[in-house]
Amino acid sequence: MLKIIRDLLWQVIENIDAGNSKIPEDREYEIIEYINEFVNMERPMSKYEAYTYLNISRSTFDNHIARGWLPKGKPMPGFKELAWTKKELDEYRKKYKGD
Repeated sequence: MLKIIRDLLWQVIENIDAGNSKIPEDREYEIIEYINEFVNMERPMSKYEAYTYLNISRSTFDNHIARGWLPKGKPMPGFKELAWTKKELDEYRKKYKGD
C-alpha cells in the first residue's frame, strides 16, 4: 500500500516539476491540509477534536479515560484545556477499536 502512495505522490511531483499540474489553487490548499494531517502526528487536539476524531461521544471519551483505555490529556501551550495528540488517539484505536 505504501508503494502505491509513494508512486502517486511521485506522479504529482513529476507533473509539478514539468509544469503540467492543473490543480486549481483552492484544491492545492486542500491537498496541503490533507497531507499535513497525516504527517503531523504530534499536533495537539482539543477534547472536542479528539472525541470527534475517534467518532465517539463525549461521555464515552470520558469513560474510556476513567478506565485507563485513553490517556489523560496533557496541558499544552496555546490550549486552555487538556490536549491529546493524533498519535495517542491512533494508538487507542489500534488497541481498543481494531481500526
